[in-house]
Amino acid sequence: MMNSKIYGKLAVTNLKNNRKSYIPYILASAFSVMMYFMDNLYRNRSLVEKGSPLAIMLSYADAVLLIFSIIFLFYINSFLIKRRKKELGIYNILGMGKGHLGKMLFLESVITTVASIIGGILAGILLGKLVYLILLKILHMGGKIEYRISLASIGMTTIFFGAIFILIFLYNLLQMKLSNPIELLRGG
Repeated sequence: MMNSKIYGKLAVTNLKNNRKSYIPYILASAFSVMMYFMDNLYRNRSLVEKGSPLAIMLSYADAVLLIFSIIFLFYINSFLIKRRKKELGIYNILGMGKGHLGKMLFLESVITTVASIIGGILAGILLGKLVYLILLKILHMGGKIEYRISLASIGMTTIFFGAIFILIFLYNLLQMKLSNPIELLRGG
């Protein structure tokens, strides 16, 4: 039985060794999180009245961003997993069972999920202020309204993207479980 600490070390090592693949994946994921997070503009009641055309438009944009994010994240994940299949096949042939590979993939997923969500929310807070000021200028409202960060928006963004990343992990796990080591070796 493998030591539990080795999964964490192996996950971090894999992320470092595959950084050319993982950095764009994390940046693209964080960008998706940031775009969705900026929905907090319509949660600011001093800017947008509930039921107003702008609030309705922003809520539709919110739904479109969520659907786009799901499709986009699954798509970029497919490229990442294709690059990793050969490596996973080698681990499997060298004696790591699929359960062990699953634990390693889980820790990698946790690390990339946390980095993506935190990075996206922080970028959303910074760029949200800029978008807010542009929106005030377009609406000719001057500086009368203050910019507020919505805790509800942070919570919803974390929940939605946490769920998306869980689905991506489960999809990767299913792909790995259904493949034999030879298919994994040829998959890269």
